[in-house]
Amino acid sequence: MTMSANTGENGREIILIGIERSSYFLYKGDAHIDQLLLADGVFPAPVLCLHFESAFDANLYIGDSKSLGSFWAIHPEIVARLRTDGHLDETDGADAPRDGGE
Repeated sequence: MTMSANTGENGREIILIGIERSSYFLYKGDAHIDQLLLADGVFPAPVLCLHFESAFDANLYIGDSKSLGSFWAIHPEIVARLRTDGHLDETDGADAPRDGGE
């Protein structure tokens, strides 16, 4: 079960960063991580996933104040479940406005 939400950056409470479509990090939405990881969790949906070609490109988006290592890693099968369940919006991170940190 999910709940609808339109708050936070880009209108999303939960934002993932994907690197090479194989590694994923919870960029925004730490308060929802427990529910996000549960198969039947209640969390604001849809989740936005910004895909980047490399960690370097993702770090340009994040800015100097943080690195990918400071974010929770999300298992690719969790992301696959979100995708299959229709709870994931995916976009090219290069098209997203530069964030520069939280």
